[in-house]
Amino acid sequence: MNDKHSQTRTWELERYLLGELPAHRMEEIKQLAQENPEIQTQIERLAHSNPEVLKQHPSETMIPEILKQYEENKRQAKIRERSSPITLKRLLYAGPVLATALVLLFIVFFRDGAPPGYTRIKGEESIDFTKTQIIIYRKKNDTIDLLKNGNLARAGDLLQIAYVPAGQTNGVIFSTDGSGTVTLHYPESQGAPSFLKQEKKVLLTSSYELDDAPDFERFFFITAMEGIDVEDIIKKAVAIATTPAAAKTASLVLPESYQQFSILLKKEKKNE
Repeated sequence: MNDKHSQTRTWELERYLLGELPAHRMEEIKQLAQENPEIQTQIERLAHSNPEVLKQHPSETMIPEILKQYEENKRQAKIRERSSPITLKRLLYAGPVLATALVLLFIVFFRDGAPPGYTRIKGEESIDFTKTQIIIYRKKNDTIDLLKNGNLARAGDLLQIAYVPAGQTNGVIFSTDGSGTVTLHYPESQGAPSFLKQEKKVLLTSSYELDDAPDFERFFFITAMEGIDVEDIIKKAVAIATTPAAAKTASLVLPESYQQFSILLKKEKKNE
């Protein structure tokens, strides 16, 4: 079996069925399926199993269960936070334990479209998926909104980060806020590799809830065609985060071969 065969995974075949892989990879898998009966059989099996899964777990019943699980996880996280001698709020809100149910909620929208009683994602038709960028979604009531630079947000907003690699091979995503905190969103740790998945759009594995840090939350996406020293990027982020004005407007000093993108969300006050 050649390299292309060995690199074909179930998740990639699922993306293939949804038409969410880069054009060149869609064509490669199409050719692989023609050459390899096992891959063709797997594709057909997935195509038949997806409707059955949705039939057994319809969105109209799945979403309330997801939200119920999210609220329970959130309650347990607050209990652990009160009992801990260390302030872990940022880590808990950004971490996968609290986010598991929430990220499933976003996946339901992106995979299946809006279920009964919900509105389709607003603003996504404006995204140019040929350009490298960071995307921020927010669930609000029965809709999911695409947030843009300068939009208002508030503590408690449920957010999902995605990125469009558009050929960039490595990347780092982090955010700064009005309290001077820097939160690493991708990769999951400073020692992890910075490789980007080469798909049309990639959702991060953790969704999270905005905390009550004042004034703003700014999200950065740093990309390059080479490995990125994540620890160095975070050090640079911490340096600008100490000054609110810089955290809101400044760019990181990076090699010329790097690209950086950011989205600033303005935080509404609690009484607004």
